[in-house]
Amino acid sequence: MDENLIAQVTADEKAVVVGVLLAGESAEMVEEEIRELESLLETLRVKVVGRILQKRQKLTPNCFIGSGKVQEIKDLAAASSARLVVFDRALSAPQVRNLEQMTGCVVLDRTGVILEIFSRHARTNQAKTQVEIAKLEYLLPRLTGAWSHFQRQKGGGALQRGMGEKQIEIDRRRARERIARLQKQLENIRKEKATQRKSRSNELKVAIVGYTNSGKTTLMKGLTKSQVAPKDELFATLDTNVKTIDPRTRPKILLSDTVGFIRNLPHGLVESFRTTLDEVNEADLLLHVVDVSYPYYEEHIKVTRAVLGEMGAGEIPQILVFNKVDRLNDPILPRILRTAYPGCIVASAVIEKDLLAVREHIYQFFRKNLVTFKVSIPADHAAAQSLVYKNCLIIGKDFDEEAERMVFHAQATRATMAKLRSYIISVEDEAFATDKTETDP
Repeated sequence: MDENLIAQVTADEKAVVVGVLLAGESAEMVEEEIRELESLLETLRVKVVGRILQKRQKLTPNCFIGSGKVQEIKDLAAASSARLVVFDRALSAPQVRNLEQMTGCVVLDRTGVILEIFSRHARTNQAKTQVEIAKLEYLLPRLTGAWSHFQRQKGGGALQRGMGEKQIEIDRRRARERIARLQKQLENIRKEKATQRKSRSNELKVAIVGYTNSGKTTLMKGLTKSQVAPKDELFATLDTNVKTIDPRTRPKILLSDTVGFIRNLPHGLVESFRTTLDEVNEADLLLHVVDVSYPYYEEHIKVTRAVLGEMGAGEIPQILVFNKVDRLNDPILPRILRTAYPGCIVASAVIEKDLLAVREHIYQFFRKNLVTFKVSIPADHAAAQSLVYKNCLIIGKDFDEEAERMVFHAQATRATMAKLRSYIISVEDEAFATDKTETDP
């Protein structure tokens, strides 16, 4: 099988972009979607040399758009020496084949472009496995045109089949077998990741989510003082990075940066990246980062919330972080945002005081949600005492000489309390006031 059916895009490639405006759709939003597609192509280092937009009542089954427009695309591609034609919507396998025959160009759709970006940005074994599964599932129905060079007729009997048809079936079988093997590998990775997450069950978990290129990695770097290198391109982050916000906090707060979302994100990618996105599902809090300098940022909020809902993470508490406020020329907008979205943060991930504000919002959220309790631990029970010191905010402690036990007044997550109970220690819930300290969450 040709595993590079999508990867026909080379650096400095020239492309013609095609968009369709259907009845009832907003011309402004379709225009914005085409601009986003051009940004995706820019990430692949493809130069857009032409753009065609057609208004239609409905799409045509054989070539998606009208034959007159197809001829216009062919002429424009020839005049600009473009080898690539990219549609902003998903195309079926027959449509791709017909369009390639009619235009003489390589034809890609939005899904194919996103898959190619994912393929190039995958670094770890997990990401590469996830991308390859999505890519093979995308290619499987499109293999029919990949083996046209084998088409030779053998006789005229009803049972006779061309060599090409036989090769296609072999290729499809190999693709399905490869997908099955990769899914087994991914399942093993999922189990390993689940074990890692279980070992972090006593920590508080915050996941950064949002539309692609909204500044999530920059925010991650600022909040954790890490050396994560942000890139100004779409889908720069595919692998989940997990860092500690501040090693002094008790309980420890872990921050994870995840793959960005985008409108019309292929369902196969959401499914394939479920291992990576499990970090989102198991988070105690989501930082929903929004690029407020983008004119249609509200649309990005809707898309992100829709994907979170599809993943089953729609009910996890969120803090909206309107990022890139330093790029705004409107001094009134931050005030409008705070009114429209109570509890949101208007900030810039490159300004230190804004990072401190985001960090404080996270701390305040967890202060309200930690459980305050009293625990009495035998003096010789080192493991339980270590758990308290490492994963609890200690309000006060005392030593009961008569019982030879350490008594802690503390705050922690319910997961930590459950672990303490598993040591068969008496845990008694109480209400204690806490004083704000420099290192408490």
